[in-house]
Amino acid sequence: MAETFSPTFRHRAEYAAFKVADGLLGHLPWGTLQVLGRGIGAAFHAVDARHRRVARENLRAADLGLSEKEVRAVARACFRHYGALFLGLLKLRRATPEQVRAWVKVEGLEHFDAAAAEGKGFIQLTGHYGNWEAVALAQSLEGRSLAVIGRELDNPLLEPVSAAFRARFGNTVILKDGGARGTLQALRQGRGVGFLLDQDALGGGIFVRCLGQWASTFPTAGAFATRYKLPILPVFSWPDAEGRIVVRFEPPFQVPQTGDAERDTWAATQAMTARIEAQIRKDPRWWFWMHRRFKTQPGPGLPDLPPTQWVEGWLES
Repeated sequence: MAETFSPTFRHRAEYAAFKVADGLLGHLPWGTLQVLGRGIGAAFHAVDARHRRVARENLRAADLGLSEKEVRAVARACFRHYGALFLGLLKLRRATPEQVRAWVKVEGLEHFDAAAAEGKGFIQLTGHYGNWEAVALAQSLEGRSLAVIGRELDNPLLEPVSAAFRARFGNTVILKDGGARGTLQALRQGRGVGFLLDQDALGGGIFVRCLGQWASTFPTAGAFATRYKLPILPVFSWPDAEGRIVVRFEPPFQVPQTGDAERDTWAATQAMTARIEAQIRKDPRWWFWMHRRFKTQPGPGLPDLPPTQWVEGWLES
């Protein structure tokens, strides 16, 4: 039986704030909303010392070779980007198909079709880079829907709004609780399942290399990819100079199998993480640096590091 929630005062206040923002801002032109969002992001960068510090610490620790001036510039750009992203969602959630196509440019759909043509389902890989919500929305509008794994919002009043947005043009949402069963069902239907693979998995992950550091990463996508020999379809997005969101699908790939399930899962997770890392290195401004991606580090009670020969073998391949 589904658990019921009684909205708290905070839930109601958050929902009221959303309705006010949606009513006042949701009808503004796309370009105006983007400019306003970047301004709000810049304001948060100025006043939110905690997340500003996290972003800068992450950038300094990453092996991007950035000077301190560049670290501060990228952190500021990141805040501005996410301000525009969140305000843009107010517009996208009510946009017509013509408006979505005007604001979101999709490239490489032939790679989606190639992955789907194998008929056994596939892993659609992305991260918190660019505008992942616009990726799922735009591709489903073009008839390339998928199942998206997501966590219910903490606010039960806002969760229906989020779920309706994600499912607007045919996507389905698999909740993280019970996600394995939903993922397997979608794969058996030959559908793609979307994973955002750049969150700290705490003690429930496996350690892979990312931006010169160990990163605890959920192994679920890698386990499915190797067990069922699934293609992996990378897709990323970013804003262009004209104010549009560019969505680009890359060619699908598969990870070689050795017959060692644990090793193959690690190799698949490392390979997928490397694709996200490569995109971050192209332009780090669009990644979510405010998240403590590298908070969980090897230590007592945490997952073991992979055997040295695995890491060296993967780096040499």
